[in-house]
Amino acid sequence: MVWRRVVAGCVLVALGCAGAPRRTRQRPTGSSAWVPLVVGPFQRVYRPVGTRYLNDHTLTREPDGRWHLFGITHDSEGDPSREMSFLHASAPSLLGPWSDEGDALHSQPPEESLWAPFVLPTGAGRWSMFYYGNTPDHRVLRAESADLHRWERSASSAPGGRDPFLLRVGALWYLYSVGADERREIGQIVVSESRDLLRWTMPTVALTDPVATFGWGNLESPAVVRRGEEFYLFVTRTSDSPHDYARTMVFASADPTRFAWEPVTEIMAHAAEVIEDGDRWFITSAGWTARMGERWRGLSIAPLAWAPRASLR
Repeated sequence: MVWRRVVAGCVLVALGCAGAPRRTRQRPTGSSAWVPLVVGPFQRVYRPVGTRYLNDHTLTREPDGRWHLFGITHDSEGDPSREMSFLHASAPSLLGPWSDEGDALHSQPPEESLWAPFVLPTGAGRWSMFYYGNTPDHRVLRAESADLHRWERSASSAPGGRDPFLLRVGALWYLYSVGADERREIGQIVVSESRDLLRWTMPTVALTDPVATFGWGNLESPAVVRRGEEFYLFVTRTSDSPHDYARTMVFASADPTRFAWEPVTEIMAHAAEVIEDGDRWFITSAGWTARMGERWRGLSIAPLAWAPRASLR
């Protein structure tokens, strides 16, 4: 079964070939209070040096307001087996201008790859990076930094899978990552919980794809945003068709550990991060040059708005 680009009952917002999103006003599904909508064109704000691409990425901001970008990279058009370092760039604002910094981390045995960093502040002048190294134990790994430039690996790790994302709700931390069922036939987003970022519960299933997985899996790059009393899970949902590479589905739930397969919208973006900057919201997109094209190599950003569901009916 291959899902169509427009899912009946959902709102689809897409990156047009000219950079302007196509908008539809279809009737949304589910029961969420809000529907996230792209309300302006994506624009590429950062292009890595040479032929390097940016794939799964993370953004964090220093107290002085400077933004830092970390992400998967390689100088091919897209080769996950050769993604062995995390690029690093910084800018005074999300829209740039972005400056390349030295790579943040390089793979070391037993890491076979470096995938999908997530960086967050963990104290005054301290940051932690959670990432996936494709190690034999398949755990989420961790590195620490005092300046966002020099990183040291930590002995701490967490259960889970690739593409980690962290969200704090009250005293609890939630760690989302990509998993699969025991036979590795069904794609899942799994979640673990912690109160101290050190001791984690075993992962439970937060979202299950109803379609059998392919290759590296249907689901990628979870990101969760809290709005009011609801949680919105943004997840890249690919297939064996290259046309599904830039496809992010959004799910809503009052429980951050469990989401039903009832997408409330789709956005044409890959490895999307959702960023709140003051009173403005943005969504990002990045991916392999072979799938995104040279025009979109690097980091692209578009404005995001939250529409009351009632206004879309």
